[in-house]
Amino acid sequence: MNQHFQSEIKDNFFEVKESRTKFMILGSGALLVAVFLLSFTPRIISVVTLIGGLLAFVGLVMIYKVFHIKTLLRIDRDGLLTSKQGMILWSQINDYSFENISKSAVLTLQCQPPYETVLIDLSMSTVKNLKQVTDAIAYFSDNLLPKNKTEQ
Repeated sequence: MNQHFQSEIKDNFFEVKESRTKFMILGSGALLVAVFLLSFTPRIISVVTLIGGLLAFVGLVMIYKVFHIKTLLRIDRDGLLTSKQGMILWSQINDYSFENISKSAVLTLQCQPPYETVLIDLSMSTVKNLKQVTDAIAYFSDNLLPKNKTEQ
């Protein structure tokens, strides 16, 4: 186990949260484009005004998310805690893998019923590389799970 991973474990768990900087950059960019579109539109009612209004709305939602960051995934000795499915115990997980779906890193868990397949999108998270999550799963599950199918 490398030292860098050990320093990221806090209070016997590994947590993956949404990234503030990604939301701030995308939200600010959307707001800048919206202001540009809305300021140079000659007519009040037009397609450009509608697009600018939608971009402004998306930008404001992303700026709002900067202040309301949630935990996407928490890995500990008991299992994986997700925001949608709740706690999934290690005994319920058969296999896991990482897949790239349209340039997004998605953690796929093959579980026993009632979950079946659980998809966790990590594209807007604080994870720098997927090896961190793989190391955390191996460490906290005591290597009970099979290695993931795809390494990124």
